[in-house]
Amino acid sequence: MPIHNLPLGFISETVAQQLGNFIGAFIEYDALATQLGYKRIIRIRVRINVRKPLKRKKKLVLLNGESVYVRFEYEKLTLFCFLSGKLRHGESFCPIRAHHPLQEYVFN
Repeated sequence: MPIHNLPLGFISETVAQQLGNFIGAFIEYDALATQLGYKRIIRIRVRINVRKPLKRKKKLVLLNGESVYVRFEYEKLTLFCFLSGKLRHGESFCPIRAHHPLQEYVFN
């Protein structure tokens, strides 16, 4: 899975492991993809619990006090609901949709 918008000083295997464990259970870091250097992306492999909502972003605080959000891009997902953030059902069959008006619930 690619992680986008990483600051240059944050592109490392240690950061990849920490972000992977934030998402789920870190499995593997793709060092070869990082060697391209011109993109601020790292690729990792993570085991996730499909019963929990997927995480889409994480706030990182830089040394100068500024913050940046890194974005997670999931690959090879089957059925995914953008309302609840969960796998195994689509928006049409989301239990949240039955109990709340659509404008009340926005998946981050």
